[in-house]
Amino acid sequence: MAVKKKKPKPAARAAKPVKKTVPASPQKAVGKPQAAGKQAATKPVAAKVKSAPVKASPAPVARPSAPASREEAMRSAAKVAQALAGKKASITEQPKKDLKPVDPKDAARAIRQIKASVFSTLATSSAPSAVTSSTASSLPPRVQALLDRSEIEELMIAYARGIDRAEENLVRSVFHPDATVDFGPGIFQGAVIDFITWAMDVRAGMKAAQHYITNIRVDLRGDAAFAESYFLAWHRLDKPTGKEDFFLGGRYLDRLERRPAGAAGVWKIAHRKQVKDWTRTTPVAELFYHLNPDALWAPAGKQDPSYHMDAFPSGKSGRAPAYLGRRYDAKSMKV
Repeated sequence: MAVKKKKPKPAARAAKPVKKTVPASPQKAVGKPQAAGKQAATKPVAAKVKSAPVKASPAPVARPSAPASREEAMRSAAKVAQALAGKKASITEQPKKDLKPVDPKDAARAIRQIKASVFSTLATSSAPSAVTSSTASSLPPRVQALLDRSEIEELMIAYARGIDRAEENLVRSVFHPDATVDFGPGIFQGAVIDFITWAMDVRAGMKAAQHYITNIRVDLRGDAAFAESYFLAWHRLDKPTGKEDFFLGGRYLDRLERRPAGAAGVWKIAHRKQVKDWTRTTPVAELFYHLNPDALWAPAGKQDPSYHMDAFPSGKSGRAPAYLGRRYDAKSMKV
């Protein structure tokens, strides 16, 4: 009888020694924070990269264009205000999900548009118009505009000089023959021919007058122009009750026309309106005049020294004034 041989049992595999992980002491963990987590952090990150789905980049959001009109600007500003403040509650009371994000650039653009629209409506009446000149001029428009303004300003100065020196012809040269003048129904309203006669009569009742022309604003419109000239006038009045200084501040509002049309024409006033802004009358005593009768006092008419400046002495002419060599002290002028 055959005996079955038992198969030898396989040798048991040697068990691998299990490494016990000893938790690092707090001091060691603090000392090496990066080395402890290097290997552990690399594998999970790689797994996340492989498993994470690739997200498509969001489409760019189209920003609203700048408002084209005042109404659109108002609507845009209303939306911005509604998003920032809410309909009923304030920002702190409203939940965050109800607030829509607002681009600060869009809000600033809407506010600028509103300001520009409102300012343009308020400043239309006083804004300077574009530079315009006659098409017949061979000069550039800006150069011709400078010449036109200079000629108009000379008219304002000539009028002031004509009134102060009581020079009728100089006052007449400022106006067109068919011009009209309006100083108010209680003062004078009528044709320029009658105005000059009236103005010379009023000036004859004054001992002296002085007109200052200050700010001049000219609005050129081809062969027509509108000018606003500020003035300050002083008048010395001799009344039975005594001498008075009458001050007047106001503006001349003029419509000017260049006749004939074109650069060869001459600017003159077609209509003048005098607007009074303030007045003041003060009694005076001419103490200085009585103490200094030999001073150079300004007379009316062509006796004024300004008409004889061509006879002033010059070092080249050899004509020396007779007063050279006189000696004066601090008591020469009496005050």
